[in-house]
Amino acid sequence: MRYREFGGKRTAVVALGSTDFGGRFSEGQCREFMDAYEAIGGNFLDTARIYGDFVGKRQGESEKVIGRWLEARDRDAFFLSTKGAHPDPDHMEIGRLSRGEVTDDFCRSLENLRTDYVDIYWLHRDDRSRAVGDIVETLNSLLETGGTRLVGVSNWSPERIREANVYAAAHGLHGIDANQPRYSLARQMTVEDPTLYPMDAETDRLHRETGLTLVPFSSQAKGFFSKLFALGPEGLPEKTRRRFYCPGNLEIYERVLRVREETGLSVGAIALAFLTCQPYPTFPLAGVSRVSQVEALAEAGDAVITDAQRDYLFHF
Repeated sequence: MRYREFGGKRTAVVALGSTDFGGRFSEGQCREFMDAYEAIGGNFLDTARIYGDFVGKRQGESEKVIGRWLEARDRDAFFLSTKGAHPDPDHMEIGRLSRGEVTDDFCRSLENLRTDYVDIYWLHRDDRSRAVGDIVETLNSLLETGGTRLVGVSNWSPERIREANVYAAAHGLHGIDANQPRYSLARQMTVEDPTLYPMDAETDRLHRETGLTLVPFSSQAKGFFSKLFALGPEGLPEKTRRRFYCPGNLEIYERVLRVREETGLSVGAIALAFLTCQPYPTFPLAGVSRVSQVEALAEAGDAVITDAQRDYLFHF
């Protein structure tokens, strides 16, 4: 597993996602995933207050599972990331970014994770009706408690991120440290949740110009390229086919196969190396459903491709 500095900590370049921890996956399964991730040198765990039992609408289950697992380990050896201020799923149009709402979620997350601090705390969504300066000041209030070392945003437009950092600089405040959009080598055709913000050319330009850290979710595109390689088009799951099976992604797939011939890397490792080898610090979040998938992240975490190969695969 390769590492790079993030917030002053030596951090694995591929993070372990935990959307279904404590929900779809039992605590025992989650512990197996985290044990396997630790065994390959992984130390970046990403979660969120809303993750876990979506059916039962019980927030915090993912955080609680991770918190109990971490109790038996050296907390400082792990880069711990969580998100809050997600709108009510039944009312996604109503933001939850008041200082009281953000602070309450933040404190509950620390309690669930059984820790005094997280390495980075993210706002899960934006609320464009709220002045960005108010949001920046709220994030700085969290930093002042010592409960987080860094702050980030997920599903924000590049314009709002720029605006937030301009406000922070003008007022002597801490700005946004990292961005978490949806991004993978495969282009997604259908999106069930319109509040998710995808990586685009303007966001890429923001990261290239500023060096802002990127932590993309959905980085494997539901394993589209790996499944296409292993199963063929007829074997793709319906949801994967609906989201990703299109002429543009098939062209990218052909390029992946050429890079595979040049490097000897697996298709899945190439898809993640496309992200970890961007010209700005990038830590893709990898979701898993089996221990074997966790173990496969060892190759992806070590994989390196050239700038030319990366841009051959895709560039904005």
